[in-house]
Amino acid sequence: MKKIMLMILVATIPFMSIAQKRSKKGSNAKMSKLDKKTPSEYEYMVIEGVQSTTPDDEKMMDQAELTARGSVSGDIKMKSMIKSKYKHFVRFDTGRITPEQMELNKMARACRHMSDALYQASKLGWEFINASHTSNDDFITHFYYMKRKRQDDK
Repeated sequence: MKKIMLMILVATIPFMSIAQKRSKKGSNAKMSKLDKKTPSEYEYMVIEGVQSTTPDDEKMMDQAELTARGSVSGDIKMKSMIKSKYKHFVRFDTGRITPEQMELNKMARACRHMSDALYQASKLGWEFINASHTSNDDFITHFYYMKRKRQDDK
């Protein structure tokens, strides 16, 4: 029995060593060379705006005033929503930190609405593509997607 086991072991060692033989480093078929691709014809930007849904004057009211205001008709509520000032924060994101993006984010502090942000971006050649928004009880987040022809890197 020992002789048979020894013969099987001697016979299988060459097969095991062949199975573990590594291929040459220069001709690895699994690893393809990475091709350097040219950048897209366009560059993209997202304008993110967060808007408070509760006006500043409601934040300062106590519960009795809020209850009294809740009994007002729908038309008066809608008019007060248009007239009251909401807090609005805007941020521009191009994916890279460039002097232009830094300047846009400085201008964003003065933006009172998303239309102001669109105007500032359009002055620099950005074109509106699409918009989406998400909302919860206290905030609405607006996302404006912009594009423009790629310019030479500065």
